[in-house]
Amino acid sequence: MARAVDTDLYHNFRFHVVDPAGGNLDPVAGFRTATVPDISVDVPEYREGVFKFTRKYPGIPKVGECQLTKGVVKKDSDFLIWLNKCIDGGVTYRSDITIQEFHIADEFGITGSPSKVIRLFEVFPTAVKPSGDKDATSSDVAIQELTLAVEELSVQLVT
Repeated sequence: MARAVDTDLYHNFRFHVVDPAGGNLDPVAGFRTATVPDISVDVPEYREGVFKFTRKYPGIPKVGECQLTKGVVKKDSDFLIWLNKCIDGGVTYRSDITIQEFHIADEFGITGSPSKVIRLFEVFPTAVKPSGDKDATSSDVAIQELTLAVEELSVQLVT
């Protein structure tokens, strides 16, 4: 049965986040936006002997942060609990997560498979905004935000 766009709060959630190990993240709904981290490489320069110009070499790779934005949820998420695990320390606050991207033609991932899968490794939260700014005169939906530090990522296109 098709879902009505007018009454479906989850219509725009095209990005589903999965924690394969079942450790820290237990999402109840998908995400509206997912900022995929960028990968960059430092470029150290080195001048040899009598060369006039410096030589450039690929250096240490870096992965940026991942920002996830979520809308209405049916129950509280574990974002704040996960951040508190990170603050308290220990060894259980890191996690590997998978972001599944679904095409608009798919039934929101209910029956189909994702069109793209992004795997983030050794992830932990750096910022959590548990709810949107409160304004009783606004009709905006409360948005949750989660910022993740990522050590490594891989992208897989699903055919």
